[in-house]
Amino acid sequence: MKDIATSLDKDNVLSFLTDLILDMGVEQNEFNADATLEDLGLDSLDVVELAQGVKKKLRIAIAPGDFADAVTLGDAVERVLQKAAA
Repeated sequence: MKDIATSLDKDNVLSFLTDLILDMGVEQNEFNADATLEDLGLDSLDVVELAQGVKKKLRIAIAPGDFADAVTLGDAVERVLQKAAA
């Protein structure tokens, strides 16, 4: 995976989060970027893992609670971009 921390934009963050979620075991044929996190089968522990991945790879301080109102993957992308801009 390339280092996207220096080139954060919506598409790069979407791709990064997609890869993380696929690594959590979501089947490729089940994946839809507009699907809700719940539809993707992500539970609270998965959201913690998602936040940790963002912290580690993108070097963005984000807490699992920052994804609390993220309904879709697109919402999660927006939260990451908001934190990156802060």
